Amino acid sequence: MEHLSEYIGGGALLVAVIAVAAAVRAVRAARGREKFASESADRARRMKNEFVSMVSHELRTPLTSIAGFTDTLLESWKNLPAEEVDEFLTIINKQAVHLSDLVEDVLVIPRLEAGRLRLDLGLFDLSEVAHDVTNAILPPGTAREAAVAIPGGVSVYADHRRVQQVLRNLVENAHKYGGDQVLVEGSPYGEYYLVVVSDNGPGIPEQDVERVFTHFEQLSKGDARSDKGIGLGLPIALRLARAMGGDLWYEHRFPTGSRFCFTIRTMPPEPTADGEEGRFVRSDGSVEVTIR
Repeated sequence: MEHLSEYIGGGALLVAVIAVAAAVRAVRAARGREKFASESADRARRMKNEFVSMVSHELRTPLTSIAGFTDTLLESWKNLPAEEVDEFLTIINKQAVHLSDLVEDVLVIPRLEAGRLRLDLGLFDLSEVAHDVTNAILPPGTAREAAVAIPGGVSVYADHRRVQQVLRNLVENAHKYGGDQVLVEGSPYGEYYLVVVSDNGPGIPEQDVERVFTHFEQLSKGDARSDKGIGLGLPIALRLARAMGGDLWYEHRFPTGSRFCFTIRTMPPEPTADGEEGRFVRSDGSVEVTIR
């Protein structure tokens, strides 16, 4: 009996030790989760504050320009030479377009982050869109040389507005960070059409390639990439390309420069009951997309 009591007592002590150890682990795990949640909340607040600050800065520049030239025209347009009035109106229009593009990029973020985006798919001429976007950002006579090598009659199946948005962000990226040459070219790519926006700038270091496709990321502060945007163009372009059934990636250009490549469908996918890759194709040609 004495040995039995000792056995029972030892067993109870062992159970108590195990219970205490488990409780300690549980407390540590809870503290770890609490710390992680707190750090995540802090990062989210910092990102939100940074985002608001960057967007405010980006909005302020075109708004200030529009307000300044508008005030000048209101006060003295009758006394200004006609060519100067035309110049001011051209600047106002350009800044208004820039402002509209920025607002469009900001508005599409919550829909992309929620994983749902409405797309209006249809067939259209890609060459026309590529020329329009490139000429708007790099009109003839600018310091940078721009060329489009996509022949007329190339038909793709996508959302016209979103393809325009992808191209705009890629050409603007090349304009901001590339060299003095920007080329938009394309070629058949299986059931897709491959579009490449290349430049002869310094390119992107291998270790930074993934970062440029992350929201709010620019390359190291203090270099040529700082203060030139809010880091949304490339991640938005990537998500939009994938939402339309294609893809987007970066390649190094030889001997120097960057190549941003993206693919677009040339024909509608076969409609299915639940859609392909989360797409539900409607009878009116629109599609509701769940991004995965």
